[in-house]
Amino acid sequence: MIEKIIIYCLLFAFSIQRTDSILAFRRFNIEISNHLEGNKQLMVQCRSGVNSTQVVFLAFSGVFKFPIILDFKTLIWCNLWKGPDFKQHVSFDAFVEKESFIHDVCGSMKPNVCFWQAQDDGIWVRNNPTGDLKISLPRHYQHRH
Repeated sequence: MIEKIIIYCLLFAFSIQRTDSILAFRRFNIEISNHLEGNKQLMVQCRSGVNSTQVVFLAFSGVFKFPIILDFKTLIWCNLWKGPDFKQHVSFDAFVEKESFIHDVCGSMKPNVCFWQAQDDGIWVRNNPTGDLKISLPRHYQHRH
């Protein structure tokens, strides 16, 4: 009887992983780079439903790295504030665990990094293995109220 229960549990777990996402329990990385003009700092904080990173201040060309292990519904959003006064702010989904997001935005599971670059003209994302960037959020940072 116990053997049947264990087999059913294993089959159930496998079917959920196959049905909901073939990505579950894989490692992935979010990276955010500061390329603001004039050596402005970039303040970064990312969140998921249960966790939040420390607030990080990136110097020009600095990179914030955030490793994650995917579950069935991983969603990471990040807030960026533009220095020197940090009144200009943007918030965006840095990672959504959907194959379409991973392939269309991040550029696939290889190299398993969703790379974002903050520039004065918007937030850029590297969405292909060659490293070319495309504008993702083509708007200027918005002032906080």
